[in-house]
Amino acid sequence: MSHTDSVTAAVSLDTLLYNPAQSRSRDPATLLAAFTAQVCHDPAATAVTHGAAELTYGALAERVEALAAALAERGVGPETTVAVLLPRSAELVVAVHAVIAVGGAFVVLDPQAPADLQARTLALATPVLLLTTTGTPHPEATPVLTIDTVTSGGLPSELPGPGADNPAYLVVDPGAGSAVVVGHRAAQANSVWRQRLCGIGAGDSVLWHAPLSGQAAIGELLLALQTGATLVISGAETLARAVAETRVTTACFDPDELAELAALPDAEQRLDALRVVLSCGAPLPAKTAAALRAVSGATLWHVYGRPETAGEFVAHEVTGADLEVVPLGSAADDVELLILDEHLCPVADGEIGELYVSGVQLARGYLGRQATAATFLANPIGPIDDRMFATGDLVRRRPPTPGWTAELEFVGRVENRPDLYRPEPRRGGLPGELLLDEFEAQAAATPFVPAVVHVPDAAGSAAIITYGDLDRRTNQLARHLSALGVGPEVTVLVDIPRSVELVVGIYAVLKAGGAVVPVEDAIPPAAADPGLILTVSGRRHRAVYDIPCVVLDEVASADYSDEPITRGERRNPVLPQHPAFVLYPRGARHGITVSHSAAVHRVTGMQGRHGFTGRDVYLHQAAGTVTEWHGYLLPLRSGATVVLTEPPDPPRLADLVATYGVTAADFTPPRLTAFTDHVDRRGLRDRITTLRSVVVLGAPLSATEVRAFGAVSDARLHHDYGRAEATVTLTYPRQRDTDLPEPPAVRVRDWNRRVYVLDTRLRPTSPGAVGELYLSGAQLARGYRDEPAGTSDRFVANPFGIPGERMFRTGERARWEIDGTAATLVRLGATTAARPQPAVGASMRARVGADVGRRLAELAHRHAVPPFAIARAAMTLLLSHESGTPPAGTTLADILCAEPDPVVSSKTAATSECCAKTGPLGPVTLSYFDTGADPFPVPGLELAAVRFDSPGPIHGVHFIVSAHPDPADHLGLEIEYHADRFDDQTAAALLRRFARALALLTTAPETPIDTFDLRIPRKALP
Repeated sequence: MSHTDSVTAAVSLDTLLYNPAQSRSRDPATLLAAFTAQVCHDPAATAVTHGAAELTYGALAERVEALAAALAERGVGPETTVAVLLPRSAELVVAVHAVIAVGGAFVVLDPQAPADLQARTLALATPVLLLTTTGTPHPEATPVLTIDTVTSGGLPSELPGPGADNPAYLVVDPGAGSAVVVGHRAAQANSVWRQRLCGIGAGDSVLWHAPLSGQAAIGELLLALQTGATLVISGAETLARAVAETRVTTACFDPDELAELAALPDAEQRLDALRVVLSCGAPLPAKTAAALRAVSGATLWHVYGRPETAGEFVAHEVTGADLEVVPLGSAADDVELLILDEHLCPVADGEIGELYVSGVQLARGYLGRQATAATFLANPIGPIDDRMFATGDLVRRRPPTPGWTAELEFVGRVENRPDLYRPEPRRGGLPGELLLDEFEAQAAATPFVPAVVHVPDAAGSAAIITYGDLDRRTNQLARHLSALGVGPEVTVLVDIPRSVELVVGIYAVLKAGGAVVPVEDAIPPAAADPGLILTVSGRRHRAVYDIPCVVLDEVASADYSDEPITRGERRNPVLPQHPAFVLYPRGARHGITVSHSAAVHRVTGMQGRHGFTGRDVYLHQAAGTVTEWHGYLLPLRSGATVVLTEPPDPPRLADLVATYGVTAADFTPPRLTAFTDHVDRRGLRDRITTLRSVVVLGAPLSATEVRAFGAVSDARLHHDYGRAEATVTLTYPRQRDTDLPEPPAVRVRDWNRRVYVLDTRLRPTSPGAVGELYLSGAQLARGYRDEPAGTSDRFVANPFGIPGERMFRTGERARWEIDGTAATLVRLGATTAARPQPAVGASMRARVGADVGRRLAELAHRHAVPPFAIARAAMTLLLSHESGTPPAGTTLADILCAEPDPVVSSKTAATSECCAKTGPLGPVTLSYFDTGADPFPVPGLELAAVRFDSPGPIHGVHFIVSAHPDPADHLGLEIEYHADRFDDQTAAALLRRFARALALLTTAPETPIDTFDLRIPRKALP
């Protein structure tokens, strides 16, 4: 195409910006205006490259004009949506700009996505037309235009074109059931700010690699073509090759991609052309930022945004000062960031609140969703009609200090920290319905999707209730219960057999603010003392309780509204600490109270493991234990379908999996064994291939059972340590073809729960040593109802946690084992079981001077690592000298780069971390504790060893470092060892050398470790 032709095409397209009827230019605050300005400015500039092929801005404009004419003929214009089903290519760029040119909004579908996902996207976006190419598979419900059959034609003389407030594009999330509508004004404002922020323009090139259907891909496209830069499409198989071969100057990466690129041996050469890097998609670890800055001179921006805000709305330029935390940064142009408490009042600097965004970048809302009113709220401190978007992010504003600006720091998500903060005006104004927040949003998004399917025995037919019907029925019943006095701290005994009605009853009680007392096989003791009984016809219990009884199928539901319950309808708000369940396991005389906060943490942790979406089907079998309440709640928070059934025999269970396409299920060990045996004997492996996640409740599995199940299914096998007081998720390894030890070791998977194996002095046991199992975390129950003595005996203070934190004493024996650098747990049964004869262990303590603790903290800041990593480096130094072959020329920095991340860590004020190595001393374990207490009262070595009974053999040695949060305080050192393996003199020498290693490494971190001399005279430690 000649230069003259390019200019002609540019002028033709430019006519879209002029409205002859009004004799004035159209609104310039549109994506079309900015793109056309680039075309007119330099039509010969390269707009898109794909391998060796190039497309200039002028040539792109000509192709856009031809396709836009065809779209206009088919009625595409403002307030209409066009779906684009094309691979990442120049054709895709042409298609989206043609839609913009005629005033429509585009939504991108990934051709590689499954057909059902494409169909769901179309159902949510409701487009009037689908653009694709001949022969490309596509859903059939939408009219199709194949762009390769469009002939060139001129634009009509009159064309509406886009207005600033018309939709520009949609971002659809089929899993969440949402379609975000982004207007031109918001999208163009975001593009202008990013151009100013990064200085992108002619001569720059932007890598286009993000997943096609998300906001990030649209952001990359606009970052290039709204600024006059080149959009680069690479066919390379890896991201590293794409960056190196295309030599782009600008790229957007998530933190994992950044870490991978920075770790390449030839990273400096591969990243040499980069001038601007944007880290997005997740919080950027300071260690990753430092690693990238060490190999690239590119300006690194930490940006964060959402489709609801037209992309990024906050940014921070990463520098060497970001040693511990990389903040979110400061607001974009014409964007206001509000940090509000649960009453929508601003919080002070340094305090935690939810982040709300106001200003020009806000999207129009969600297409066809009631959730728009729940998340796009009136701005209480803004002008009339001003809106703000509730992000669900917990943040704090860092107060400005010398060298620091007042920027935001990310703390967590609202749904993950309900114990810390819970804003009330979310999900239709329903305050504090912590367990049902996500369900209500899902019901608004997918009202016609089946929520619960009850499959009775072979003689009955299945009963089905949709998300919308379940939400409406529970709203009506909740209003009836509220009128009877049900609210916070009021218990309701739910005596309903396994059915759809049982789920209705549980949800209604929770919506009313009450606490559910579930009953299945037996009546709880009279001590339960519920305020109300909720049941169905034929199951009444006035003989046991002389209290009101509500019969669900006799309630006049039509007398009550089925709309969402508002704040004014409730006498008292539901708070995170209020009870959600009061559980009575078999034989228990006192109830176990589970708060909303604990319940949310349990199901959130399980969702993090299973990753349920709207495509999942969860089979929840009746086992007669009250700890299974999660099965009624967890799947319905993510759009999945729950299949309820009575305990089926193995043949019927296999049929259910095949008939309903079950993807996840829960089993007791005996049922799993019977099911596995049946599938194996009948050769039914191919009929249960939909299974991907299986949860075992109750007793742990044997190694034989794990192997047998692995032989018939590829599903991941998890074990929920299912105590009503606390739970923890344990995951069995994938080892079908090898022998597992007996009992098998399992890995702890939950992010919001911590597991301890402690001796009788509440000190952590060494790997291989048996102790008692303790559980801690936000998912702990409140305690035993009306039994303070039992509560204080089992729910004890956590010596490793923050002040006030508790842990639950399970009464069960366990031990840690080390598999490489990962810790695995072996459960060994109740503590009342016969124990082996105790072995004799010994320990020695030391207290080192304040300078070592201060220097250790300074080095941790400098290298952007936790203090534990410095202590681990000292252990590496000690073991290398004990082996007699310390690596030449190795410094502290080299050790830190070579070591893996800590196995266990915590971001609270108190930390507990550990690692294990094998060396000349045998297995060596290092534990690091930051408990907030003074480590030891007396400086120097305690030369007299302390003997104690160890419940198991102590293999090798165990070094312990105890630190105080204030780095000016001392460090405590301890060594534990087997008295039959090491004498006291050898142990004292090892402890001295470890202390010496810490002192030398923190004093001279740049000195090669092979030059250090760890031999010291017998004198006070440094």
